[in-house]
Amino acid sequence: MLNQRIFPGMVLFLMFFCHFIEDQTAQETCRDVLCPGSSTCVVDQNNNANCVTCNRICPEPTLPEQYLCGNDGITYASACHLRKATCLLGRSIGLAYEGKCVKAKSCEDIQCSTGKKCLWDSRVGRGRCALCDELCPESKSDEAVCASDNTTYPSECAMKEAACSLGVLLEVKHPGSCNCK
Repeated sequence: MLNQRIFPGMVLFLMFFCHFIEDQTAQETCRDVLCPGSSTCVVDQNNNANCVTCNRICPEPTLPEQYLCGNDGITYASACHLRKATCLLGRSIGLAYEGKCVKAKSCEDIQCSTGKKCLWDSRVGRGRCALCDELCPESKSDEAVCASDNTTYPSECAMKEAACSLGVLLEVKHPGSCNCK
């Protein structure tokens, strides 16, 4: 299932609006996944394939606060429109922040909702709002991850803590030490 420690908003977003049909063996791509009925295979932010049933019709937005900025830099008219695009694309787009996407030069240009902090993704030149109040339990030696900054962190949680303190987006490149692969 989805890792709730990294993107709790996106996890709740997908779980609330899509009906997950659990696959006993998680796949990393949708290539060999056969989904039952009218469900569609979607790869989540952790590169796990999930069979989901998605809404195909979305009502037109009536309030400006319904707009959402996706991690792809596209403004979606509502959560339904973002979910629909995710299903059509076949992989998680993710929510960067609430409101229309802005041409930001840094996180100073992005206003996050209460309790969230902007993390800058230097690869694509965009900010993303994330929860940064998680306390990390003591890490076990087998939980180490190599992050997108080529630094080994004791756990995904420790990587997220570092991202929040640095104000930069970090993602897991692979499990284990950066020196191992």
